Amino acid sequence: MLNKLKKLQRTSTFFFLRSISHTPSWISTNSTFQRQPRLILLERCQSLRDLLPLLSYIIISGLFHNPFVASRTLHSCITAGWPDLSSPIMLFKQMKQPNLFSWNTMIRAFARSEDHRRSAFLLYDEMLERGVLPDKYTLPFLLKSCLCDSDIHLGRLVHAHAVVLGLISDPFVQTELLIMYFTCGSSIHAIHLFDEMAYRDVVSWTALISGLVRQGCNDKALEVLNDMRMGGVDDATPNVATMVSVLSACVNLRSLVHTRGLHAYLEKVGLVGEVFIGNSLIDAYSKCGSIGCATKMFDGMRRKDLHSWTAMITSLASHGNGGEALYLFSRMVRGDILPDSVTFVAVLCACSHAGLVDEGIRIFGCMERVYGIIPELKHYGCMVDLFSRAGLLNQAYEFILSMPMEPNLEILGSLLSACRVHNDRELAEVVAKKIESTCEHIGGSHVLLSNIYANEHQWPEVVSIREATRGDASKPPGQSCIEIGGSVHEYFIAEDKSHPFAWELHSLLDGMGKLLEGS
Repeated sequence: MLNKLKKLQRTSTFFFLRSISHTPSWISTNSTFQRQPRLILLERCQSLRDLLPLLSYIIISGLFHNPFVASRTLHSCITAGWPDLSSPIMLFKQMKQPNLFSWNTMIRAFARSEDHRRSAFLLYDEMLERGVLPDKYTLPFLLKSCLCDSDIHLGRLVHAHAVVLGLISDPFVQTELLIMYFTCGSSIHAIHLFDEMAYRDVVSWTALISGLVRQGCNDKALEVLNDMRMGGVDDATPNVATMVSVLSACVNLRSLVHTRGLHAYLEKVGLVGEVFIGNSLIDAYSKCGSIGCATKMFDGMRRKDLHSWTAMITSLASHGNGGEALYLFSRMVRGDILPDSVTFVAVLCACSHAGLVDEGIRIFGCMERVYGIIPELKHYGCMVDLFSRAGLLNQAYEFILSMPMEPNLEILGSLLSACRVHNDRELAEVVAKKIESTCEHIGGSHVLLSNIYANEHQWPEVVSIREATRGDASKPPGQSCIEIGGSVHEYFIAEDKSHPFAWELHSLLDGMGKLLEGS
């Protein structure tokens, strides 16, 4: 067995060495790597097939006892895609004196593993007990574990350690803490931390804006962008990632005025030519109600990728321009741009909204046959919606029964809603029973069935359903919003008095009501 391993590593090393074009700087300063040039291959291994021959050589030759070689070997084992962490853990335990790089490597691996996230903190405690102090990379790796579990208590513990160890002033640590607080839902702590930062680069500003958008503070995100632009710091000039986050805020606000303003700014700073920015602008204009601006943006893009075409097809479909969406899809395919799963969702939605049943059936059929894309639940949902909108209720139900996976509430609810529109009580009862048997949350399905009974004046059934489901189905409060002078006002939740002009608004409405009564 040993001879086979030696032969395997000699053969593989020969071919790998021939492919090396440059050497990382840290290798040129390490005497061990200079004496053992085949160790350079550790930085070239992209798979276990590449790594295993070299790993056998390192272990057999005794080079693994060198702390530096051991640390790079451990790092390569993890980055090469080892199926689980059992082997890297075993290698780590064989190290007599792991260096800080090895500790960081294992902590990072644990934090990213769903099964070992808590082990990251246990390993960190062991590292401190053995007298190894963390650096600016250790704590951010620990914070990754907090992000996955949204555990703000552990996040605050890491924050405290950063203060005690004197790492709190490091921009890398501060930015990761900022992201952690936003992810855990504590925007107040995140903003307070940002205000205390002595140095803010584009990464920290972007983290703040992105976090505010995720928390629904879209107006605040736009204000932060203005502060960032007025700061005049070279390291804090908005980049592509920054502007994509801000465009998301415009989408959430449905503010066409702000979207146009950002578009003008992007043209001024020369970012509008970035494909990712162009795609985001198409999406923003569409969701803010201007399909014309979205189309103009798409037509003006010099470079387009698959996401550009998909964004434009989605925009046309959502605005009811199904025919134009299908024409654009055909142009895309003729241009040798292969669609993906998301593209087919957009195309099938276009067929559904335009009532193009035959075209939808044809496109659904060619997904796997022509493009090798296996339909997923969302594609089946589009087809059910297509049949339901067209009034083909029995065909929609037969299609559901033929699905290779269980339908979800959204799919069954789509058919049930169509049953109400077309007043098909018998099928509605069948679908409602299937919802009860397959879906954990039944949502408003009983309300729809009750309305169908009400349309047929079957009041005992209506009373029976509503008594049985009293308190089970709840609907989030509706809300209206209006954009005036570039400001978006969200208002009109029932009994809501949180708006700063609530008294004036109610007085005006009361006055309008009295005028209408007198007319």
